[in-house]
Amino acid sequence: MKKFVCIALVVLSQLLTWNSELGTALAAPISGEIAVAVFFEPLNQGQTKIDQINVDAETTLQFSLFISGLALTSTSVFSFKGAEFQAFEIVAGMVISFRNVLIFAPNILEVDDDPFWTIQFAQPNPGLVGVPLRMFIDELASPLDLSKLLAPTLDDPLQFRKLISQMALNLWGVRFSVTMLIANFGTFNQPSFHSGLIFEAGGVTVGGAEVIALTYLGARQGWECFGECKPLERYFEGRVVPDFEFQEEKLIIRNLTIAGVTLGAEIAFDFMTITLSQIVLSLRASVMGAVIQQKIVLNDLATPSFVSFGWTVQLGDGLFEIEFIDPNGLFQFPAKRLSFFVQWEAISFKDELVLQNPLGLLHTMEVTAEFESFRFRSQTAFLGGLINGFYNQKIEASWGMVGPGTWAWLVSIEAQLRREYLLYVSPSMTVKF
Repeated sequence: MKKFVCIALVVLSQLLTWNSELGTALAAPISGEIAVAVFFEPLNQGQTKIDQINVDAETTLQFSLFISGLALTSTSVFSFKGAEFQAFEIVAGMVISFRNVLIFAPNILEVDDDPFWTIQFAQPNPGLVGVPLRMFIDELASPLDLSKLLAPTLDDPLQFRKLISQMALNLWGVRFSVTMLIANFGTFNQPSFHSGLIFEAGGVTVGGAEVIALTYLGARQGWECFGECKPLERYFEGRVVPDFEFQEEKLIIRNLTIAGVTLGAEIAFDFMTITLSQIVLSLRASVMGAVIQQKIVLNDLATPSFVSFGWTVQLGDGLFEIEFIDPNGLFQFPAKRLSFFVQWEAISFKDELVLQNPLGLLHTMEVTAEFESFRFRSQTAFLGGLINGFYNQKIEASWGMVGPGTWAWLVSIEAQLRREYLLYVSPSMTVKF
């Protein structure tokens, strides 16, 4: 670890010296960012005294070059295992725009766009298919949980994993786009390439309603991530499937207002089974100062798979939300959520109660404060009671300064307590130039 931190500091020092010497000559066309983060976690999480620790560290380097309408960006992520992610992105065009992303990583994850973010494919796959990824990205989870889950998939060297190529054209108020996806599902010694195409056409009507039609060929709804699946390593253009065939057609309607009621719908037609694969219906209406919201997800016309019903009330500076959720679509609503949000200038407060069988009551309180260059966030969670049964405490604090030109730096620290023991501590530093 000491060797890694020293290397990161030397690289950071060299970058600072290099940019200082070049001055403003390169400030306009070239910009970049370097971020170093370290995560410390007790080896035995029930230990309350002195204990050994697990350590995870990562360094992210981003460089961007802008030349008269052309933007080139390089993103690199390093960990103790070496380079775990590399992406090159090119964006160009005005009326017709182009975007190309070339991704190199030791692994690839294909994730379904369901409420649980279920992993549909992984290479390498140490038993990851079927794992609900959302539970590892939730704010109450430790970032090291996700790192440990994906650690066995990072042993291979960097290799080509994904190409995203997009072309878009705005014509008479309608946006037409084509996205080509090429993914490598194989190993380092035996690559296996699969491709997909997504055709999209959509626009906004005079009344403000948005209508989008999508056709998936060799691809489906979902997203892909690489490395340790951190935010910079996630791409939401769609997921590739093994067979290059028509997969689904999707029609999206948003913000359709009829008699004061805002309606939305997402209808997915499955080409493989010639059936409606999913229907998402939403409704939003204002009644006597309250906003009523309704959402229902159907696997077909007769089988609900997700139902939620709620309303929002504004009282002075406070905002109250009540929601009843049934993830099984049985209209039994085993999950209920009540939240209150208020903001006074730079300080905001959110209080949320979630009752879900069989977990019981989860009560979270969140305070956020922002004062110029300083930001603070505290999240406290109780499990089993309103203010008893302490479960989790998460604290984030950051302080940054903006220098001359494009210079800026940010120092952050993040810590999380789980009941009577420390879950993790993570200091980090980001420098933009």
